[in-house]
Amino acid sequence: MTKRQPSSIDRQPPEIRELIGALRKQGRTIDEIMQKLGELSVEVSRSAVGRHVKGLAEVGERMRRSRDMAEALVARFGDEPDNRVARLNFELMHGLVFETLTAAAGSEEDEDGEPVTLGPQQVKFLTEALKNLASAQKADSERTMKVRAEMAREAAQAVDKVAKREGLSRPTIDMIKAEILGIAV
Repeated sequence: MTKRQPSSIDRQPPEIRELIGALRKQGRTIDEIMQKLGELSVEVSRSAVGRHVKGLAEVGERMRRSRDMAEALVARFGDEPDNRVARLNFELMHGLVFETLTAAAGSEEDEDGEPVTLGPQQVKFLTEALKNLASAQKADSERTMKVRAEMAREAAQAVDKVAKREGLSRPTIDMIKAEILGIAV
């Protein structure tokens, strides 16, 4: 992406940027935000505050869309909390990469109205991010399979223990494992 100069808001201390965000989140208008900044002797233009607030709203909307999309997709993949968090992260990363590539394709403009483009470093970063994402997904999938295998092993041991105590025959035990646990004996 083309490198841009930090805005006058970006050059403010983090506390001021956080204050602007907090005031906007409370529903304050740009004029009310400007009044508060004036009380704190912070000198920025109204248009800079307007652009910053607009950027906050756009980022917030993108995050909400990505979160909603990821949660909808994750809902289809199972109820395990660890997997839900990992899958949500994967989907959010996919959304971020998609939005970056969409912006680089010229469908978005930067603050100066110039098309957003990717340079060699950004392309390299995205390529590495996608590679790392694929690797993380594979590791998560392998971890999930190991957990499921361990759970099946423990369940099979519990079936053996109860079946032995109740005097069930080996064919009956094997049938229970095959039917309930899906374990081929």
